[in-house]
Amino acid sequence: MMNKENFIICFMVALFIGFMGQVTLGSAFSGNYIFLIFPLVYLLKDQSVKLLSGDLKIAFYIFSVIFFVAWLFQYSYWHLSLRKLVSFILFMSMFSYALININDRMVTAFKIAIVVYTFYLSLSNLNELRSFDLVTLGYSAKNQVGNQRYGFLYIIGFWLVFFYQSQSFLLRLSKIPLLIIIFLGILLTFSRASIVGLIGSGLVFLIVIFGSKIKLTVKNLGVFSLYGLGVGIVVAFSGIYEYIALPFEYFADKLFAFRSSDGSENFNLVNAASSSGYRIFLIKSILEYVASSPLFGSGYLGIWIILDDGIGSAHGQLNDVLFRTGIIGLLIYLYLLQKLGSYLYKVDLGLFLGFIGVLVFGLFHETFKVSHGAFVLAFLIGMWATHLRKRTL
Repeated sequence: MMNKENFIICFMVALFIGFMGQVTLGSAFSGNYIFLIFPLVYLLKDQSVKLLSGDLKIAFYIFSVIFFVAWLFQYSYWHLSLRKLVSFILFMSMFSYALININDRMVTAFKIAIVVYTFYLSLSNLNELRSFDLVTLGYSAKNQVGNQRYGFLYIIGFWLVFFYQSQSFLLRLSKIPLLIIIFLGILLTFSRASIVGLIGSGLVFLIVIFGSKIKLTVKNLGVFSLYGLGVGIVVAFSGIYEYIALPFEYFADKLFAFRSSDGSENFNLVNAASSSGYRIFLIKSILEYVASSPLFGSGYLGIWIILDDGIGSAHGQLNDVLFRTGIIGLLIYLYLLQKLGSYLYKVDLGLFLGFIGVLVFGLFHETFKVSHGAFVLAFLIGMWATHLRKRTL
């Protein structure tokens, strides 16, 4: 029979999975911000707000000043005041979980929720792939299978499974199929950013295991070798290679080739109609805009204000922050990410490497701007804030 502690953890796992689900508003806006209810309930229950301290407090004040100063002086955007206010509130949601104490069972539920959800998404990707004729579908599979917007979530799930420790041999053994399925899920997003994010975090992992913090012992080498051997055996005898042939062919073309199979260019930095060229166009447009408003950018309005489509994606988390908050806001944001990463490195290598993967992914797509990414960032900052409060006691 399930005890009270396990019931609470399972309940929170279900909640957190719900917080990561996508609710699409408009063209591509992920509007599932119900994760803000969780700290609100705790605040009402405890009848007290945990105050921000140190770097978090300073960052909160600076981001707030940017908003109010921008609103005051950017009178040409006064007719967009409500939209600017909503954008500011959503941006500041990163501090929402810092107002409560994040306990161990919340952290456990958070990690389980990410693994369970990415496992589910990976199985969904595999199931979708089965229903298509890959030969006919070709590279258009990217728009039919998986969801690249969740790519960074898979990376976190992958590293959480990789570093999971258990006394049970069966649970340790189950890590191999779990890692394979989540890895396949990453491939089947057909997202270059996801692959680069996983590779980038993997390189940091190699640095970590060869560094002074973690000794590369014979035991560690044996464990890694067994995992590698297990993965090879499963792939060789299960027929999984049939599912990954197309993704590997896709990435080989997109990552390393300069022309598509039909002869058209897919890596043209001067043609805004190409994927790479459009990103260069966006970066140039963002820099030109910020040059005219370096201190507070657009005051939290999105890049859609300078694009014809009225929606807009900055195609990069840092691009988006720079456009919304200006140079000062970006520097503060980068400082917070650096401090958060340092904290995660000390307390949880799985979350740390997942975080690194998210940062790499964020060089190509928005991460913490989308609602499921905003939840992840808010929770991690909540963990860090709780640690800072305990340290000052």
